[in-house]
Amino acid sequence: MQKSYIVLFTCATTRALHLELAPTMTTESFLMAFRRFISRRGNCRIMYSDNARTFKKSNRELEQISKILLHDNFHDFFCNQKITWKFIVEHGAWWGGFYERLVKSVKECLRKVLGRALLSFEELSTILTEVEAVLNSRPLTYVYNDLREPLPLQPVQFLNFARSDSTLPINFKEIIAAGSSSSLIKRKNYQDLLVKTTLV
Repeated sequence: MQKSYIVLFTCATTRALHLELAPTMTTESFLMAFRRFISRRGNCRIMYSDNARTFKKSNRELEQISKILLHDNFHDFFCNQKITWKFIVEHGAWWGGFYERLVKSVKECLRKVLGRALLSFEELSTILTEVEAVLNSRPLTYVYNDLREPLPLQPVQFLNFARSDSTLPINFKEIIAAGSSSSLIKRKNYQDLLVKTTLV
């Protein structure tokens, strides 16, 4: 098992969430995660993040993020994509409230799902995608008790253009053949157990 990093993207308007798992904290790894994000969700005009100076004042991992943001390849890529990168005010933590709340929600889900579980990179990537699906299904507007009232808005409706016909997460147990190795079946049962705890 290796250490991995979660890259969290969110829309300031729809509050939709996109999670990517990065194997390292390098400029190249971040840019690959960002390319996957814009390939699936479309390009954006403005990106906001914490201030690079804030990263420098914290631990080594945050200093690494600062190096990524100051790297020439990073700036070249964003200029080519016509994306403006903006930093929040250095001592204005409240500016990042819209994404900090989602960071907290993702951490809570992962703590509940994983506990002390050790997962491979691919397993964690799959769990992250399912956590993303659960959080994008959260209500953004008031939830009425009366069934005749309109359904609440959810971020997933903006991502899928109001499609809500998918049941997430999907159980792929039926795809695994009965003749599969017992270790594969055990691993799949373990993953299903982790996902069930997310939905409770």
